[in-house]
Amino acid sequence: MKTYLLAALGALVFTGCVDDVRNVEKSTGPVSQVEDLAIPDSFDWKTTASVACDFTAPALVRVGVALAPDAEPFAEFYAGGDSERVSLDIPASVRSLYVSYKRADGSRTGRTVGVADGKIAFAVSADAAPANAPAKMTRANEYNQVNIPAGGWGTLMFEDMWPSYGDYDFNDFVFNYMIQLYPHNKNKVKELQIGLRVKAIGGALPFVPRLRLLGVKGGEISALELLDEPGYSINLPADAEVVQLNPGNPVSEPAVLEFRNICTKANRPDGAAYLNTERGFESAEGDLVTAALYIELRDAVSISDLGLENFDFYIVNPEGKEIHLGGMKPTEEGMAIYREAQENAWTVHASKYYYSVDNLVWAINIPANVAHAYEGKRGEANNFLKAYPEFAEWAQSGGLRAQDWYENGVKEYQVHSKK
Repeated sequence: MKTYLLAALGALVFTGCVDDVRNVEKSTGPVSQVEDLAIPDSFDWKTTASVACDFTAPALVRVGVALAPDAEPFAEFYAGGDSERVSLDIPASVRSLYVSYKRADGSRTGRTVGVADGKIAFAVSADAAPANAPAKMTRANEYNQVNIPAGGWGTLMFEDMWPSYGDYDFNDFVFNYMIQLYPHNKNKVKELQIGLRVKAIGGALPFVPRLRLLGVKGGEISALELLDEPGYSINLPADAEVVQLNPGNPVSEPAVLEFRNICTKANRPDGAAYLNTERGFESAEGDLVTAALYIELRDAVSISDLGLENFDFYIVNPEGKEIHLGGMKPTEEGMAIYREAQENAWTVHASKYYYSVDNLVWAINIPANVAHAYEGKRGEANNFLKAYPEFAEWAQSGGLRAQDWYENGVKEYQVHSKK
């Protein structure tokens, strides 16, 4: 089955050798630079939350979950019978979801359900139409689908100077991502698709994107195909490819995929030094490179192994320096460089991977397609805080306030691709 998604669519830098963590007094008031924010040590920088679906049904029933009553479901799966229970990844700011199902008479009904204590509870009534779960989904079947993130494209923003702080404009590498799972009978997953769109390259260092599937062993992948077809993969260079770095049946470590030759600046406007980060040199949306990847597994895996936390998107340079989201462990190949940074760079947290001593991170993951900040001029106030004024409140509150900060930006300081 290929029910395609996207339907419309340098060297390690150290800052010096310091034995003690620097002692800096930080204000919780207004600041102009990200590195001056006072971040609680317990803050995990997550913009999403996992919600368990505690659904009951008199028989096997197909249910849909949407962000609002008037929105299309971002997840469709089975409830009741011996189907596996499902957890969904939703924006941390979301307080309720709309759950619906089809009645036996063909009409559809549902209601809004509040999110409480990390779960939503819903009882399907006896008037529900029973579902016949085919053991194998085909295009002729009504298939199930779980989208990650819930709203469509997500956005990954990287700083490329780890372990140095850099300028913290979060535009050195910006990627959109989209994941679609296709649960089969009992809500297990054998097929999935992943979209990756290169939105901006504001750094000069030669990084490439990789994806480590923490819930999928390297030996579990039976098919891997880059969908170079109109409307799916877009503007792909002729040499673009996605390669599994650890293939083979015996491989028990998480599968690692590398997206090669998609981070190109070839389509940037004439006169631009970078891709889609400079004022006056914005890229046209139709010039961005999009890769659509289809994956088939040898055997169906639990849907709980394919939550957002199990998709470790990161970037790596030719020397093997990796930059992950905060809390993600380096790969075995990247661990030596990471340990060297711990020993020699004062910025690296002693016990938390890819967190700084001030609890800053070098990458953030946003569950929406959001604009990135323009490249600023040396010495001026940080453009990221101008682009997203509520970011500081969110980070300094440990994520308790302004959880939808990325929805309330200032367009003057944001890069919006030309149509």
